[in-house]
Amino acid sequence: MARYKNGINGPVSGKVGNVVASSWRGVTYFRAKARAVRVSSEAQELQRLKFKLVRKWLQPLFAVINVGYRFFTESKTPMNGCVGYHLKEAVREVDGHFVIDFAKAIFSRGELLISLVRAVIRLPESLLQILWDDVQENVFCLRTDRLTVVVYCPECNEFAVFEGVAQRGDGQVKLTLPAGFSRTSDEPVHVWMQYLSEMGDAVSTTQYLGKLT
Repeated sequence: MARYKNGINGPVSGKVGNVVASSWRGVTYFRAKARAVRVSSEAQELQRLKFKLVRKWLQPLFAVINVGYRFFTESKTPMNGCVGYHLKEAVREVDGHFVIDFAKAIFSRGELLISLVRAVIRLPESLLQILWDDVQENVFCLRTDRLTVVVYCPECNEFAVFEGVAQRGDGQVKLTLPAGFSRTSDEPVHVWMQYLSEMGDAVSTTQYLGKLT
């Protein structure tokens, strides 16, 4: 705080920029303007926690989401569009904590048809087998559509992504899971599948295949 004696312009009062002039007992002083401190509401803090959870969980799938949401989000980036969906639809509260609802997770949104999945089987030697059927071939369901499978292990907090591992017309695929996914036979994994057209100009909406042990 500075003290001021009257100069050629007389006494000073009021605010100039970030400085405020005031007087006490006939003496003029300058002091810095007080800054407003914004206090977050409880709702804002909860929203921040949800955002941090969703963003961190989806980050390893950046490349998949960048393809899967690019036709859907219009002015938003694919990742921002995906985060926005999950904040609204795929987060729930359990015992006072926010968790991801894996059954509602979607990494791709588009017009290609999904398949009728006949079986998802976890086999010995860290193998995962998926079998499916499709309707008659049409513009939204071509045998050349390429399959992507996403597997998540909550216990080790890791994703395994298998891009272009089969074509829709194959009707089945066998995948080898990372070693860390199978430390014990009771460790569950969550599985999703989706399609990308051969030309890369269309995608399907992600299909949740369930929780497997």
